[in-house]
Amino acid sequence: MGFKTLFTGMAAASLAVSMMASAAFAENLRVMAWDGYADKDWVKEFTAETGIGVDVVFIGSDDEAWAKMKGSEGKDFDVFAVNTAQLQRYIAADLVTPIDVDALPSQKEVLPRFRDLTTVHGDTKDGKVYGIPFCFDSIGLIYDTDKVKPAPTSMSVLWDPAYQGKVLAYDNGEHNVSFTALTLGYQDPFHLDAKQLAAVQAKLIDLKHNVLSFYTTADEAQQIYKDNDVALIWANYGQQQLKALQAIGAHVAYINASEGALAWLDNWVISKGVHDKSAAEKWINFMISKTVSSQLSERTGFGNTVTATASAGGNDKLIWLDNVEDPLKRSDIWNEVKATP
Repeated sequence: MGFKTLFTGMAAASLAVSMMASAAFAENLRVMAWDGYADKDWVKEFTAETGIGVDVVFIGSDDEAWAKMKGSEGKDFDVFAVNTAQLQRYIAADLVTPIDVDALPSQKEVLPRFRDLTTVHGDTKDGKVYGIPFCFDSIGLIYDTDKVKPAPTSMSVLWDPAYQGKVLAYDNGEHNVSFTALTLGYQDPFHLDAKQLAAVQAKLIDLKHNVLSFYTTADEAQQIYKDNDVALIWANYGQQQLKALQAIGAHVAYINASEGALAWLDNWVISKGVHDKSAAEKWINFMISKTVSSQLSERTGFGNTVTATASAGGNDKLIWLDNVEDPLKRSDIWNEVKATP
């Protein structure tokens, strides 16, 4: 092979590598999110502003999100949404990448409770930020304003004999143990010892005396409310559940308990397999903008981390969901509670 031929071949190879690199850089941002977190108009606006295309995959459960991330060791997605209770699992499995908060101007404009990320349990580890809070909702109390007076301030009203047979409760052992632990004054409702769990179980058995029915879906709770004399609902589905009831004309209101309300907090997180970290951070910055955040709350009823909403006042005490000491034990406790006459 002559020098000219060799040079031409090397140049062609170099050009091919360059084109491949450019193509890789220009590929669409790969996003995994819950329905309602990456609406088409937001994606279109983001692309218009940044020139970055977006491919979105929607997931329907925490287990599905974990399977997709773990299955590819984080290589199939650049950025995804996950709650704080799950995030530590991804960090431990080395599936996520620290985020440069300085690259997110919008983070300086978030509500005070979400500004210092070291105070948001689950979002940091070893001084590094892995999650940027995006939206949340509390698990509060819905009460009928015609039947419950004065307005309640604590979940303890669920045990009030005045409302015997007028309470709707959620059919879930893990959450029920946690909120009852808060009602009993336990500071950490997610990590209880044997004595505390026994006290919670006894308290839940007492609650059954007031419960009309246990529900599993928001639609089911709404139907029971329409067909029965219901005064109080332990609202697992938060503000969405409230909005749905108000839409059918129910005279209801919502509170976050003074002892603390359980709450979930979803974050934007960057995958370990991210192809363009800068593009991923641009996406996060865009999603926590005031415009997108306020629209999110209008469309879903969820609270957002930038503009104040009905989901939680500045003084409301929110207890972000965390992994519990023994999920199977809690399930057993709940089954025993339901089986107790």
